[in-house]
Amino acid sequence: MKNKIIYIMGIFVILIASVILFNKSGVANIGPDKFEALKNSEDVFVINTHTPYIGEIENTDLVIEDWQNVALYQNDLPMDKNTKILVYCRSGSMSTSASQQLIDLGYKNVYNLEGGINAWQASGKEIYEKR
Repeated sequence: MKNKIIYIMGIFVILIASVILFNKSGVANIGPDKFEALKNSEDVFVINTHTPYIGEIENTDLVIEDWQNVALYQNDLPMDKNTKILVYCRSGSMSTSASQQLIDLGYKNVYNLEGGINAWQASGKEIYEKR
């Protein structure tokens, strides 16, 4: 009985370790202030993934209208996979998916605006209508 408990606990530890080691998305969820600080730094690329278009954060580089298929926009994305990429949508759900797709495409520094434009505006920051 004691060996069976040790065996089961061993399997449990291995499963937990596997989840921790192999399930890291690489996407950093950040708030509006950190997003703004990064946006104002050099060598950054900003993507709006919200559909339908409701406006954007100033200095947005790309509006992705098909957030479920980010790979379709590869020609519009930075060539350098180490470029900081900031991604946002209205609430954070579309941008979370798009951010993971960017990681899957090999981008190393992907930051998702947690809470999206809603959080951005709630913190007193503005969005702009560019269309």
